[in-house]
Amino acid sequence: MMRITLGLFLLLGVASLAAWVANIQGEVQIILAGYQLVAPVAVLIGVGILLALAGLVLMLGLRFLWRLPGRTRARLQRQRLEQGELAMAEALMALARGDAHAAGQATSVARQKLPHKALPRLLAAQASILQGTPEAAEREYQKMLDADTTPQQKALGLEGLFYGARRRGDDAAAAAYATQVLQLAPHSAWALDGLMAMAVQAEDWPSAENWLRRWARTGQKRERVRHRRSVVYMAQAQAEIAQDTKQGRSRALQLADKASAEQSDFVPALALRARLHAADGNLSKARRVLRQAWARQPHVELAEAWLACYGEQPASTKLRAVSSLTGKNPQHEESYILRARVALDGQRGSLAQTLLQKLIAAYASPSQVPRRLCQLMAEAEASIGDMAAAQSWQDRASRAPLEAGWVAAGLRLQAWQAVCPVTGNLGTVVWGMASQPASHLTAVRELGNGAA
Repeated sequence: MMRITLGLFLLLGVASLAAWVANIQGEVQIILAGYQLVAPVAVLIGVGILLALAGLVLMLGLRFLWRLPGRTRARLQRQRLEQGELAMAEALMALARGDAHAAGQATSVARQKLPHKALPRLLAAQASILQGTPEAAEREYQKMLDADTTPQQKALGLEGLFYGARRRGDDAAAAAYATQVLQLAPHSAWALDGLMAMAVQAEDWPSAENWLRRWARTGQKRERVRHRRSVVYMAQAQAEIAQDTKQGRSRALQLADKASAEQSDFVPALALRARLHAADGNLSKARRVLRQAWARQPHVELAEAWLACYGEQPASTKLRAVSSLTGKNPQHEESYILRARVALDGQRGSLAQTLLQKLIAAYASPSQVPRRLCQLMAEAEASIGDMAAAQSWQDRASRAPLEAGWVAAGLRLQAWQAVCPVTGNLGTVVWGMASQPASHLTAVRELGNGAA
């Protein structure tokens, strides 16, 4: 509507101008080089307007022709950019579904359309890794270190080379690549994190603490820094314990105290503190640590530490003492399991059976009951003499899903570790299921009262 209105006003203006010119009276006489030209004023003005319009059209035409090559290049560049972005999207989808051949084809198109961009090279490197040719990936990363590349592209190339060196176990080369990155970007978090992880693996604790301080200044959140500090303290404590000396155990206890002070719910540090106190004969301190931790969040590791602390105690003492531990969190699944284990140790199979049946009834399907519960039920049935039922539960245990445990990069570990054995990353070992990041077994489940 606005355009129609403006068009009408323009047309009206042109018509008014033409009428005004037509009504102008008089003649204009022009003498040039002996020639005399006489023309009406209206005609002369009209010719002038037409010449001005022709000149404007000519100028616009010349301007269009002058800009045509640039516009053509820009249009072709936009087309290449769109085609390259589409190829990168196809490559990403192929990488996500594990199709190495399609990823290689798509990245080839992306590199052809976007020869000076870093992302197509990164995709090509990832496709090469997926195809089982890490050497080709390293060549792609090396090309990103050419003199004509930007510092950002060089940093990306060095990052790829760093992780490639870590995968093949060449920590010296990996450290060299990370150091080069820090020369380009002193606050590169991944480089500082990688150097910290390698220092922990090498048990170079001064270097680990130095990299940790620098890493903490890269804008990391306070909670993440405290967790990482706990991990480093805990790794150092494990190294001290490996020396198997009294001085080493004393130093390990101090480090475990620091780790749990940084992160109050850090289960590996809490369990280690309790074990070390018990090993030194300070059972009261060990039990206090476990009671406080259990009140916040019951955990399998805490249960194992409690059983270790009471390893030499009679079964009757354990039965009385377990209530003191689980009293603050009696309805949690781990509280039921620990009481059942203590009952089995005291030859009270009926009590263990009652406790375990409460847990099993909470699962929506029998196939969801984890292996640990099936095995405990088999022990409980055997304890009361029902060998057929015990064998049935043992058979179910062989098919049952695993319970939660320490996992990293999809791999289930026997115990907590500071450094992931798959990726070499620090602080990525978590408690959960191997197929998913967390397990329902770690949640509080209200089962109701009634089990003694």
